[in-house]
Amino acid sequence: MKKSEKIAIDVITTSDMHSYFLNGDYSSNIYRAGTYVKKVREENDHVILLDSGGSLAGSLAAFYYAIVAPYKRHPMIKLMNAMQYDASGISPNEFKFGLSFFSRAVSLSRFPWLSANIEYKRTREPYFSTPYTIKEIEGVKIAIVGLTSDGLMEREHFEMEKDVQIEKTLLSSKRWIRFIHETEKPEFLIVIYHGGLNQLNKSANEHEQNVNEAEKLMQTLGVIDLLITGHQHQTFIGRNDKTVYVQAGQNAEQLIHVKIDFKKRTTSYELEDIQSQIIDLNEYQEDEDLLDLTFYDRKTVEHWSKEVLTTTDIDAKVGGLTDVITKPHKFTQLLHDSIRLAYDYDISCIHLPISGEKGLSGTITNEELYNAHPHPDIPIDLTIKGQQIKDILEYCYGHIEFSQGELSLTIVDETLCTFWQGIDYIIDMNKKPFNRVTLNNIRLDHMYRVSMTDYCYRNYRQYLEDAVIHETGEITMVELISRNLKNQEYQIQQKQTFEVII
Repeated sequence: MKKSEKIAIDVITTSDMHSYFLNGDYSSNIYRAGTYVKKVREENDHVILLDSGGSLAGSLAAFYYAIVAPYKRHPMIKLMNAMQYDASGISPNEFKFGLSFFSRAVSLSRFPWLSANIEYKRTREPYFSTPYTIKEIEGVKIAIVGLTSDGLMEREHFEMEKDVQIEKTLLSSKRWIRFIHETEKPEFLIVIYHGGLNQLNKSANEHEQNVNEAEKLMQTLGVIDLLITGHQHQTFIGRNDKTVYVQAGQNAEQLIHVKIDFKKRTTSYELEDIQSQIIDLNEYQEDEDLLDLTFYDRKTVEHWSKEVLTTTDIDAKVGGLTDVITKPHKFTQLLHDSIRLAYDYDISCIHLPISGEKGLSGTITNEELYNAHPHPDIPIDLTIKGQQIKDILEYCYGHIEFSQGELSLTIVDETLCTFWQGIDYIIDMNKKPFNRVTLNNIRLDHMYRVSMTDYCYRNYRQYLEDAVIHETGEITMVELISRNLKNQEYQIQQKQTFEVII
């Protein structure tokens, strides 16, 4: 090499792709991204393709390949392998379908999944092999290390806790980045952090502040050249002193292209320039080779999504949050009836599957059921105290206010609204928050066997620390609901007993 030789390296990053590999009405941006990546590779041999995580959950197609056909090779892994990704970060969403599902996806990937702070519980070693990878391009050594927001991991699949632990992001990053600099001596350090930037938050929610720690990483470590963030589904580029930080939105609607120029010195390399830009993929055609690769995968999902589950019309439409939290409702009754297919106890607890719930009505297909309940929640068989039941109800109705009979304030995530059956309870909204619930047939100091969704358990663990878990189900709520809808003899019969005084 000549003394003044320059080396240009292109780093392309995507984020939160959520397995949106269906095309047409379902979006096809991953195929457009493939076209752009090919174009850049034709112009420069030195390309590093990265993803910040969140590619395996969050869409109808992702649900199909994780729950309905988990034995098939995941099309998203096919696409990422074909596009020659160099590494991916790890999002908490990767664990949404369980540890074994994600582990299988990792084993089929021809690129590493990186997270320094997801560890074996016993040994505290990185769970997914090495937490970093080294790319050496014409003598320039580039280190890529992965981190996952420990705050985001708090409410994910609790069953993996016997094998996996999540170390604090900042603590882990200090240890590993110091190790990388001392042992690898890279010319350039890239950190893939699946967490966000607080400056992109539109709310002052304390939990969100705790899970988006990108600024803390830059301020505390001070040795990051490029920080790739995720989770917030926004597209953003910025600079903090010497650190360039980027976020590439979601679903491959856009991507970030970072151009890095090095100049060779006698025995070293000098970072000469780094520029980042947002790429709008609407200007690019779909990659035909990638479309051919997933042709049958897409057709399979499309066929399944249109399958009709019901023989008669269903009347379980939800007309807004007030419709379900003020009185018993057919949609929540359907959820109670479905969880009882797994554990048929007198008391059951379910939650609203999504915010802005619309329920189900008319003829129901797999796609419509997924839209109403898009999460792979499973039932849990557990024993809890009457006081814990009251505490959970108080939390929800303590964060809701009514004015002149109308819902006026909701500062609780709607999916944390719980509904109980087998309990006769009254909620008086005229009383002070956290003192509104009266349980008529439950004693606070007695123990009760309950069936509950794992989502309720994970999000109300602060009230369920001494709960006894007997068993966790293997069949998701969506599958249980589907069984009821397919049953020609099934009819929704209201059995809930609660009253809300406004």
